[in-house]
Amino acid sequence: MFSPRKGKQTTFVYGPEIYEKLVSRDHLLYKINESIDFTFINEECRNLYSEKMGRPVTNTPEIMFRSAIIQSLYDYSDREMESEARYNIMVKWFIGLNLDDSSYDHSALGRFRDLLGEERWKEIFFSLLKQIENAGFVKGKEYVDATHVIANIAIPGTIDLLRQGIKDVMKAIQEIDPDLYEELGGEKTANDDKKVYKLSPEERDSKLVELVKKAREINQKSEYIGGRVSEKTRQLRRILNENIEENDDNIVKKKIRLKIDS
Repeated sequence: MFSPRKGKQTTFVYGPEIYEKLVSRDHLLYKINESIDFTFINEECRNLYSEKMGRPVTNTPEIMFRSAIIQSLYDYSDREMESEARYNIMVKWFIGLNLDDSSYDHSALGRFRDLLGEERWKEIFFSLLKQIENAGFVKGKEYVDATHVIANIAIPGTIDLLRQGIKDVMKAIQEIDPDLYEELGGEKTANDDKKVYKLSPEERDSKLVELVKKAREINQKSEYIGGRVSEKTRQLRRILNENIEENDDNIVKKKIRLKIDS
């Protein structure tokens, strides 16, 4: 059955009591841990795991969402988050690892997001962000309310946003102008759904550039169409404007962070 991870037996040197000497009470993560309720997360995600599973779940949903909060605050990619969870004492403590525990593999974060699904993931994530905002630790209500907050997690989030935006426009185009739909790549363009966590960093960068170029092509070639297509192209353009910038002809994800109230 589902059983959240319990702390393993450790030596006195590396046991939980060592954190008493290492964790700063003035650190933002300590304050968030003291003020925010994370206890509901494992129960909320219980159905993800088979009741017949004999072994405990190592990377519990709570660990995954605590990691996501850190990623939002400090703009860490999944790979960067893996490294922080391995070497950063405050991060290790905040997400619930013992000092001598090894970090999860970065792909665990992407697999968990896929397993939970975008809507449920965002629902839980936003509820945590709302608590953090209400506690006065971040500024800017737009970071909680905006449906594109997921893009702040990492490039994979931006890729998923672009894919969804392109899919929405392509679906609208298909209903009005089937010829243009095929010209823009048809089904291949509309349903590009290869799992992002399976891509290497280089492949992710390449995929991001590819999607940005395709999104701009779609917007340009469909600008004469009104109605629902026009509405969807505006949404796609907003995704581009809010998440993408160009530096020396290089297309990159904007570095958008939560505004931390110090």
